[in-house]
Amino acid sequence: MSVAIAPFRPFRAARGLFLVYSLTVLSCFAVNLLVTNYPIGPWRGAEIAKSFWLDNVSWQIFAAWWACLFAVCGLWPFSGIANRFTRGLVVTLVSWVLGWLSATLIIQVGPGTSGIFPLVGTTWFFLALFCFAGANWLVVGMAPARQFALLLLLITGCTFLVTHSAIVWVPAWWFPFLLVGLSTGTLTYLTRGMKQPGRAFAILAILFATVAGCVELSVLTGYWIPESSPISSFWSMGHFTPDNTWLVCFMVATSINYALPIMTYNWPFTHIRMPWGGLVACIFYLTLDVIVASALVKLVGVVFSSTEELLTYAYMGVNWSLVLPLVFGVGFDEPYLWKGQQTAGGWDDVA
Repeated sequence: MSVAIAPFRPFRAARGLFLVYSLTVLSCFAVNLLVTNYPIGPWRGAEIAKSFWLDNVSWQIFAAWWACLFAVCGLWPFSGIANRFTRGLVVTLVSWVLGWLSATLIIQVGPGTSGIFPLVGTTWFFLALFCFAGANWLVVGMAPARQFALLLLLITGCTFLVTHSAIVWVPAWWFPFLLVGLSTGTLTYLTRGMKQPGRAFAILAILFATVAGCVELSVLTGYWIPESSPISSFWSMGHFTPDNTWLVCFMVATSINYALPIMTYNWPFTHIRMPWGGLVACIFYLTLDVIVASALVKLVGVVFSSTEELLTYAYMGVNWSLVLPLVFGVGFDEPYLWKGQQTAGGWDDVA
């Protein structure tokens, strides 16, 4: 069967985007309602209004982490469920339970609220290193159950080493760039022909270089303080300004940079040969991130009661952006080719 080149699929795109962002709004409203009435953290009274967003983001981002770990291991142990929707629903529900448990253990038993960002950033870094960028290079060829167990142990152990050292964490600022780079295929194209684990390290090096440019631009525009490093003095890159505008943009980017390229089948950028098509797509989505974040910030006090509430809605989209394609297959239902591409989803056979 022939594979379409640069197809325009407006109805499927609209359906996918509707699912992502309607579920984002509904789940964020429900989670906010839960954590403001039954906080995960030690917040009481007036503290809840200022800190409930930490409960929300830690719960949902760890839920997404568990869902992604299941996905990269062939959805084990749920792969025996034949119906895709039923299987996806079970994986999602289990992931949310594990996400709540993870957040609860961190906040109430583990390092406390100060450990949220270090553990989120570092666990996602190692998931990216071993799986997203690394294509399971350490466990490739093993049975899904062994893959899951070994990856979980590896990520847990590596995270422990980092968070209990002078490093403290691996900042997650590379995450939106990973999402847009993978969803557009740009990172896959740029590292075509490389073997693992070299490919994984090359991808991460590209991401860190991009973060360096982003930080410098953020300093120039006044949204980043180069002298500030509140989480770990190991990192001398600084931190975003206290008004959280940069953080809003980061969270919006994570909610856009995987969902839009996947759900739109990368149209219309698929008409442009790589690498230019991918680079144009990345620039477009990164620009869109800034525009959407700037618009949302202006809605604080109008639509959102506070910046804290805005942060929860801005970040919830990353969960469904990943879960719907990777767990339910939405957006991956029919392959397609970029102009000049030989094999759907891969670039290793292109010079």
